[in-house]
Amino acid sequence: MKLKNAFAALVIACSILAASTVTAQGGAQNDGTAGRVDTQHIIGGAVNPTKLSDGLLNHTYALCPMNAQPSLSAPNGYGDPTGTTGDTNRAAFSWCNLMAQYHVKGTQTLLGPLLDTTGKGLDISQDQTDNDGVEYVFGALNTRGAFTHTVSSATNACLRVTARIADVSGTDDFDIGWRKNEAFQANVDDYDEAAWVNVNLGQLQTETILNNAATVTTTVTGSTWVDDATHTVEVCIKGRQAYYYYDDVRVQKTVTYNFDTGEVIEPFLFFLQATTSPGKVWLTSVEVYDASEASTTR
Repeated sequence: MKLKNAFAALVIACSILAASTVTAQGGAQNDGTAGRVDTQHIIGGAVNPTKLSDGLLNHTYALCPMNAQPSLSAPNGYGDPTGTTGDTNRAAFSWCNLMAQYHVKGTQTLLGPLLDTTGKGLDISQDQTDNDGVEYVFGALNTRGAFTHTVSSATNACLRVTARIADVSGTDDFDIGWRKNEAFQANVDDYDEAAWVNVNLGQLQTETILNNAATVTTTVTGSTWVDDATHTVEVCIKGRQAYYYYDDVRVQKTVTYNFDTGEVIEPFLFFLQATTSPGKVWLTSVEVYDASEASTTR
């Protein structure tokens, strides 16, 4: 027993030393963000392939701090991005195992998101003109996307976004959630099936669409987003049902929405500028993961 206890103490000590070494080498210790391992742990050597979760091993997990400029291109990875209404471009976040397609709403002269050099995050607001905006699909818009799921009783998919909004009166739509894998639409209400959290002029709402019916909007009582504040929104699909979280607290517990079994869904973010005070929105982190692998209970 004494030998076993001594061995356990040695293992713990080695783990602490390894974590310190990773940090010294420019890696990153787990800072407590949802208690998960990110790709820099692997780069630093603290995690080797035999210890990877399925999500990391199969590239279906991404935790992406928005602290660098993504590579922007045409959808095929070559050529320059474009800004005409309906155009689709690609953003590659090479430092964190994340790729996104982004779709132009309105006409954009700024052709993609730009890193804020003062540390606010990734500016996705682009031209800041009424009814202009952008939609991101994380992974890819097809049935083989990294974060695409076919809805079943075993589905356990989450999208978690932390963002900062300069002026909440400038957001008609700031939507975070999951939608059916289908062609991009100019209007978020035109999707066939979807469930998301919306920040509409500072008021949180949950919104859902089932089988191309009208969008059902429900106000999240007591939850607002004020100017220049940073908050985290998360939407998880467990089984067929959507679960909503605001700053890690579940909201809308009495609102039930279920995707159809067999529906192919993907994580998305849809942003549209409002008439009053269209302005800046920064993403500070994006995480896509399987809730069964998270240390934080969902």
